[in-house]
Amino acid sequence: MTSRIQIIAIVGSVAFLLLVLELVRRRRLAEEYSALWIVAALVLLFASLRRDIIDRTAAWLGIIYGPAVLLLGLLVVVAAALLWMSVILTKQQAQIEHLIEETAILGAELRAERTRERLPAVTADRNGR
Repeated sequence: MTSRIQIIAIVGSVAFLLLVLELVRRRRLAEEYSALWIVAALVLLFASLRRDIIDRTAAWLGIIYGPAVLLLGLLVVVAAALLWMSVILTKQQAQIEHLIEETAILGAELRAERTRERLPAVTADRNGR
């Protein structure tokens, strides 16, 4: 027998999975970043379909209240997502710093080249007077 909360959980899990897939399809979420969210949605869907897994996991972990396992799982997923995003941000920050350095070097070279081009014209103008 299926309870109302289980139906809501199944519908919510499927909706979340479809949202992630739609964001990937519209290129609003990159494929490499979507893997964690797809796995999380599938785990939620599986937990919604098999409530006994939650109770068994709670008993195995020594947790008296079964739904607390969902909260623990949520904390693990959020921590993993934060760590993953921190690694990505660190990598992008290094890339940005490298690009800033390259842009500064190219700008200095361009200014030096423009100065060299103007210098003979100014010298010739002074000698022509």
